[in-house]
Amino acid sequence: MSTVRALRPSTVVVGMVTGGALVVAGWWAYRVLQRPPSGPGGGSGAAARLCGLAAGYLGVVQVLLAARIPWFEHTVAMRPARLIHVGCGLSFLAVTAAHAVLAVASNAAAVGTPFASGLIGVVVDLPYVWLAVIGLVLLLVATVSSVPALRRTMSYGWWHLLHLVVYPGIAISFAHQLYGPDLLSSPVRVLWTGLHLAALGTLGWYRILAPVRLTLRHQFTVAAVEAEAPGIVSIIVSGQALDAVGARPGQYFRLRALDWPMWWHSHPFSLSAAPRPDELRFTVKAVGDYSDAMAGLTPGRWLLVSGPYGALTAQARERRPVLLVAGGMGIAPLRALFEDVDDDLAVTLLYRTERADQIVFRTELDDLAGDLDATVHYLTGPAPTGDGGDQDDPLSCHRLTTLVPQLADHDAYVCGPPGMVATTVRSLRAAGLDRHHIHAETSTF
Repeated sequence: MSTVRALRPSTVVVGMVTGGALVVAGWWAYRVLQRPPSGPGGGSGAAARLCGLAAGYLGVVQVLLAARIPWFEHTVAMRPARLIHVGCGLSFLAVTAAHAVLAVASNAAAVGTPFASGLIGVVVDLPYVWLAVIGLVLLLVATVSSVPALRRTMSYGWWHLLHLVVYPGIAISFAHQLYGPDLLSSPVRVLWTGLHLAALGTLGWYRILAPVRLTLRHQFTVAAVEAEAPGIVSIIVSGQALDAVGARPGQYFRLRALDWPMWWHSHPFSLSAAPRPDELRFTVKAVGDYSDAMAGLTPGRWLLVSGPYGALTAQARERRPVLLVAGGMGIAPLRALFEDVDDDLAVTLLYRTERADQIVFRTELDDLAGDLDATVHYLTGPAPTGDGGDQDDPLSCHRLTTLVPQLADHDAYVCGPPGMVATTVRSLRAAGLDRHHIHAETSTF
């Protein structure tokens, strides 16, 4: 008898977002049927109304996705969460731009003027459209800053600052929405306003108030900074009743020290050891100004902390044999998971680095492997060039099936740089491992 597999949380989220969009479209259709468009520009005006409602709805969705709601952060893995966020963001920008173009085209057709004159008329005559124009410009700034080629030229801090302009862009466009024909003098206007206020309140609570409350309650303090390898340190964080934080091995927190350049934004750092009631350990690689500054923290320094986040935990496991595949600093969360596995599980750890001196926690990993009767393989060597086929890649399907007998029967956890994660996931799928048993994340700093 076949079993029904539960829907993935990411699928549930996509379904909820799609369902909400259908409700918005249904309301638009009802209003259009009540008063069908007529005259020059009527069709484009109706389409502009639909795009405007969709833009307003997707703006709320984007705020909620960015609010770090615990259910979403603890159940949806980072990779699908990022895809959902990017997909909604691009859709939001597209329908917002389409709304603007269609609205101007409708106005121009209605009064019989060129498009440029129609644009001036819309901005001058319609209430709060000038604010909406500023909002659209801010959305374009955030979008352009996220183009990969440009993103790589900026530090995380500056990119994060530019990305935050989405919120004022949505906020200042809200007044214009309320004067649309589908919301003006309608009870739905109250519901629409409540939806936006609820999204704003959720963002303020989980992004601002909850981290402050968490920090004041547990008093996170830097206890020590310990060198692990060249350019890599572990930050030991102490505090009060840390077991009440609810952290699980494999998760990460966002840390902010109130010193330059760290005070104005936070960074994600993975736990590199199972959390203890009096101690959390994070391991950081110096890859920029922020991580360099984190490595220079002195004992006694307070940290503003939010979290925990992430779904790369033991709760995702469905099978008894477990494979852990780490690349570079992806070893941090998998080191914590390695410590947390049950004694009776068959565990294999594959740790990929380019050089032997880049291996972190080797003594700890060997000790854990001895205690758990687990297997550890250190895979060192330069990144494959692609000229040698499967033999050139230690994480190819052929090599994985050689290193891990009965690989298709495992639950696999993968964490590392994006390219390494993508390659490993492809190899695991080629080896027969179902995607529901592959739990993959890209590594944090």
